[in-house]
Amino acid sequence: MGHAMPEWIYIGAVIALLVWVGAEAWDAERLLEKAPVEAKTIKVIGQQWFWTFEHEDGTKEVGEVHVKKGIPYKFDLISQDVNHAFNVPDFTMTLDVIPGRLNTIWSTFDVPGIYLIQCREYCGYSHYNMKANLIVEDTTPQEVAALLADNSPQTASVASETAQTTSSEPAIQADALLTILLGSSVQGSPDYDPDVLTVTKGNTIEVKNADTVPHTVTSGTGPQDANSAKQFDTGIINGGESAVLKTDSLTAGDYAYYCMVHPYMTGTLKVQ
Repeated sequence: MGHAMPEWIYIGAVIALLVWVGAEAWDAERLLEKAPVEAKTIKVIGQQWFWTFEHEDGTKEVGEVHVKKGIPYKFDLISQDVNHAFNVPDFTMTLDVIPGRLNTIWSTFDVPGIYLIQCREYCGYSHYNMKANLIVEDTTPQEVAALLADNSPQTASVASETAQTTSSEPAIQADALLTILLGSSVQGSPDYDPDVLTVTKGNTIEVKNADTVPHTVTSGTGPQDANSAKQFDTGIINGGESAVLKTDSLTAGDYAYYCMVHPYMTGTLKVQ
């Protein structure tokens, strides 16, 4: 007649299993965060309800981020407001983006193309629309080697010189003013003023962003419009800054426009 195995053996086995699982989980997280020393760093800022990306050379992108094939990239994730989650489904990348905390994730992208970035943590009523594009650009082996050996301080210096040149541009001489109102990023709030702007062909329009977050004035009814940005597009206008729209190439008619960062912001430009 056999003897029952002592209870402490079962307890010891369970404890050993839990320790092993915990160690493996810690090691997986360490590998996820420990980027190669040659990795390029991109700061990712999540806020309701869009993504902003800042490259090492000072270049900023909103709603999309360009990377090179074959180059490792480290993403430093921070939130400006509530909890978000940075997710690139095609590369199985997911990590929380939490206020007051820096989380890091890295990857190398080997297949050129355009990939979806989305938020996977419910962050408010426009959570569904918190998306961006990861644009992986093709590179030759020589370009990869040059990028990995790039001198970041030198690049930053060039960017600084460019910024100084841009800041010295003369004030905008405009025939009409289109203002993006403070609080426009909150869906349902007043956004463009005037909502319908009438100008004469050839007029120059100053677009002033009085809000605290980036916006655009982009022709079309929305991101799914096949003619989006075909007639005009200011590009990203940071909070407190202005851009210029010229109407020389536009024929008389009505042009719908929207904000590429917040597509629920819409207006109409009437050209006479």
